[in-house]
Amino acid sequence: MRRLVFVLGLLALAVRVTAAADAPRMPKPTRISYYYDAFDKSLVRPITRTTDLALGARKLVHNHREAANVDDSDQVRLPSTWWQPRLGYRPLTPQQMVIGPGPGTGPLRDRKWRVTGVKNQGVSLGLRIKDSSGQTFQLKFDTPQWAEMSTGADVVVSHLIWAAGYNAPDNAIVNLTVNDLELAQGATYQDILGHTRPITMEVVKGILAKTPPNADGTYRAVASRFLKGKPLGEWEYSGRRGDDPEDLIPHQHRREIRGFYSIAAWVNHTDGSARNTLDMWVDDGGRSFVRHYLIDFSGCLGSGSVNRQLYSAGDEYFADFGTMLTSVATLGLHRFSWEYTRDPHLPSVGFFEASQFHPRDWRPFLPNPAYDEDTERDRRWGARIVAGFSDEHIRAAVALGRYSDPRAEAYIVQTLIARRDKIVSEILPERSTTAAAP
Repeated sequence: MRRLVFVLGLLALAVRVTAAADAPRMPKPTRISYYYDAFDKSLVRPITRTTDLALGARKLVHNHREAANVDDSDQVRLPSTWWQPRLGYRPLTPQQMVIGPGPGTGPLRDRKWRVTGVKNQGVSLGLRIKDSSGQTFQLKFDTPQWAEMSTGADVVVSHLIWAAGYNAPDNAIVNLTVNDLELAQGATYQDILGHTRPITMEVVKGILAKTPPNADGTYRAVASRFLKGKPLGEWEYSGRRGDDPEDLIPHQHRREIRGFYSIAAWVNHTDGSARNTLDMWVDDGGRSFVRHYLIDFSGCLGSGSVNRQLYSAGDEYFADFGTMLTSVATLGLHRFSWEYTRDPHLPSVGFFEASQFHPRDWRPFLPNPAYDEDTERDRRWGARIVAGFSDEHIRAAVALGRYSDPRAEAYIVQTLIARRDKIVSEILPERSTTAAAP
C-alpha cells in the first residue's frame, strides 16, 4: 500500500512539473524612453522613410501591404488580445457602454479612502488610493486654468474606446475633500531629490491646493481603477514583444491597430503613442497571457492634458517638415486649414472642432508607424466602428464627463456627432450618417 501511495505521489509530482514546464512564462517588464521615442518618431523615422526609394515607389502606386491578421471576410481574426467586436459589429446599448469595463462607479464611499501614494512633482498631480474593498485607484486632477477639461476627456473617451472594442481602464469622475482621505500606514513617496519620505496630510493638502476647487469647495478628479494582472510596460505601434509567444504579427500590420486611425481621428486622440499604452499579464479563461490596453485619454477631444489642444492639433505633427517647407516656400503667406477654425472659448472643452476636420488628413502629435502603413480597408474597418455610435451613445458617454457647464456638454456632443458624420461620409460613404448600429 505504501508503495502504491509513493508511486501515485511521483505521478502527481510529474504532472505538476510537466504542467509548470508547459505553462507560458510571464514576459519581462519593459520601459520605453519617451524622449527617445519622440526623437525617433519626429526625426529619425521621417528622414529614413523619405530617403527610402523602394517605399517611395510603393507610395506612388498606393501599394501598401494589407493587414496580416484578417480572415476570409476581411475582418480581424479572433481571438485578439487588443480588440473584440462591440459597436459597429455587435449590438451594445448606451447603458452597457456606460458600465463599460465596469462597474463605472469609482471607489466605494462607505469609509475614508486610504492614500497609498502621491505624485506631487511636475505639472500632472495625483493621488493613489485604496477603497474599503481593497481596490486601488489613481486620482488625477485638472490644472487650475482648465477646470474639468482633462478629467472630462479621460472619462468620456475611455468609454467610447471601450465601446469601440478596445481594452481600456474603468474611469469615473469623483468629487472629494480632505476629510474623505486618510493616510495608509507606512505610505511613502520620493521627493525631487529622490529621497524617500513619509506621506503626510500636509503633502496631500499641498496637491489639492494646486487643483481647481468646485463651487462647493470639493475637488474634482478622475478615478482610474487599477487594471487586473501584472503590468509589463508599454506596447509599441510597431514591432513585436519578443518574449510573448502570442505576439507573432508586427503591430504595424495588425488590422485593429491600423484601423484605430479612424477612431483616434474621431475623438482627436493626438497623443496616440507608446506612452499611452500598457501590457498586462492576466489570468483569464483558464490561461495566462498578455492583454494590451490603451490608457490615459486626457489628451483627447479638446484637451492636451495640462493645456488645451493647439489650433493645429490634428492637422500637423509636432515636427512637420511638410508644413515647414510650405511656409518657407511661400514666405509664410500660405494659410493652413486650421487657421480658419473657430475657438469655442469654453475652458472645460479646450479646443475641439469639426468645421475644419478632414478625416483623411488627420494627424497625431507624433508620426505613428501603424497609421503610416494603413490601407483603405483598414480605415474603412475603423470607420464602420465609428458609424456604430448613435447620437444616444454619444450623449450617454459625454454625460459621464459631468461637466458643470451645460454648454460644454452640448458642444462636445455636437462636435462628436459632426466628426462622426464626416468620417462616415468620406471614408464609409455607403453608410447612413445616422450611424445606426448593424
